[in-house]
Amino acid sequence: MKKILKQTLFAASIALSSASAMAGPIYTFDVSEGTQPSNVGIITLTQKDANSVIVSVDLLPGYGFLNTGGPHTPFAFNLSGSGTPSIASWTTPAGGTYDQNPNAATELVLFQLNTGGGDNTPYGTFGIALDLNAGPGNTDNNPGQGSGEAYYGDLLFTLTRTGGLDTADFVRNSDTDPIAGGSYFSADLTNGPPTGTTGAQAWAEREETPDEGPPQIPEPASLVLLGGGLLALRLVRRRRRPNAV
Repeated sequence: MKKILKQTLFAASIALSSASAMAGPIYTFDVSEGTQPSNVGIITLTQKDANSVIVSVDLLPGYGFLNTGGPHTPFAFNLSGSGTPSIASWTTPAGGTYDQNPNAATELVLFQLNTGGGDNTPYGTFGIALDLNAGPGNTDNNPGQGSGEAYYGDLLFTLTRTGGLDTADFVRNSDTDPIAGGSYFSADLTNGPPTGTTGAQAWAEREETPDEGPPQIPEPASLVLLGGGLLALRLVRRRRRPNAV
């Protein structure tokens, strides 16, 4: 009985610890440099579940993402680990779509994930990129290419990967780029329409904030194991109790 009791309590402790280990650290990137003035945006990574991370990019007012082509990509980053990521949901812009010509005919542009990566000279090559592609009703062969067609707003989307994705899986791109140690993120930005200054920006420093998350509620399987352990403990105590006179 003692052996069964120990095994039951050990299994319950493992189940409870795994249920409470879902929340990972929140990483914040608020130091950047590039063609634009320094520190033009804040990037935040928040763990959603074991396979998903919420990515938030908050630019200063007046700045926007664009695609000047060649060695420049609207937004790029690197991931460690195996598996192909995908975007589970787009919050901002809604559905990952915006109108590059709101004052005339509707010309929708789509942010799309490119798992082949992209460049942002002089900050090197990145393994994952967000490209701008023509959406419904848009016949532009180079959507989002100039400051007048840029997306002026924040990015908020959920990145997912079967087999697991953690906030710590976002890593520097290399050790040979101009920023010492490489960069975590890069973007092709403009400082305003219609003829703003365009150029690459890179984020190379991160800050970690522990994420305790909401109070963890044990899952049903953990409750069953814990209840079984308490029942076994009660049986052991009853067997040890001397017979009543």
